[in-house]
Amino acid sequence: MYRMKVDNKYGFIDRIGRYIIEPQYKDAYDFSDGLAWVRTFDGKKGYINKDNKMIIEVEADFYGDFHNGLAQISKNGTDYCIDKYGEVVTLPLYNKIHGINADQTIVVEVDEKMGLINHINEYIIRPEWDYLGTISEGLAAVRKDGKVGFINVMGTMAIEPVFHSASPFSEGLAVATLDGEHYGFIDSTGAFVIEPKYYQLKGFSEGLAGFRLKSGGKWGYLNFLGGVVIKPQFQSIEPFYGGLADVVNKDKTGFINQKGKYVINNVFLTAKSFRDGLAYVNYNGEWGYLDQRGRWILKPRGFDLW
Repeated sequence: MYRMKVDNKYGFIDRIGRYIIEPQYKDAYDFSDGLAWVRTFDGKKGYINKDNKMIIEVEADFYGDFHNGLAQISKNGTDYCIDKYGEVVTLPLYNKIHGINADQTIVVEVDEKMGLINHINEYIIRPEWDYLGTISEGLAAVRKDGKVGFINVMGTMAIEPVFHSASPFSEGLAVATLDGEHYGFIDSTGAFVIEPKYYQLKGFSEGLAGFRLKSGGKWGYLNFLGGVVIKPQFQSIEPFYGGLADVVNKDKTGFINQKGKYVINNVFLTAKSFRDGLAYVNYNGEWGYLDQRGRWILKPRGFDLW
């Protein structure tokens, strides 16, 4: 189901634009892992299922989406993880929770050091790192003494900490920089396979990665060999999903294919990337959904361009 805002109320539609849950909530998140966080107009907060039943009512200061059966919440400065029954599964001895992995392991912080626990609060990696990222493709970024490397899921060093910074692995490669100014891509051995010469990079998605040179300041896309596939021409870009990427040019958002051609013209104030075949777009303050051919599932009020 897809979140939709109409007359300052949130509801949810299906793939053909029918309301499954009528607009009735003051605020709402998208469904994730079968549940969606909502806030009612009388102040109730919690998670509903797809039958519109609030199965978890919980008061907190921060609510995360459910992923792999767990969600992060924060209350009075303390982070917790809850399961789909609303039960707290982490102990309140952690200063912060920084992420939940696909295997339900949890990145935690204790006394300004980060480690990894399982869902029954046993340490897999004790809190010894200045920074520990979530696991992606079997590796997690770590920082110690100012340098970044990668460890595997058992905590063994896989790539020595020699980098100024590095991103999670995606499609076999990770963005990394030695000096904080020139970025390239490394493989799982830590070797640069695309030389560090870029001002900014984004991770690979569907075989393409966003790049930006300092001169010119525009964004384009390159392939695994470092070859330019779409020349720099956009103010900002997002990764490809389902063959399309949302890009901004002349302060308007549209969607391009992997040849850099507009499939959906840049006429929107803002847009969210395609999810399960639909994109959420904003035209003059009104929201709607369209499919990957640009056909409207639910058209924003006032839209008359097509």
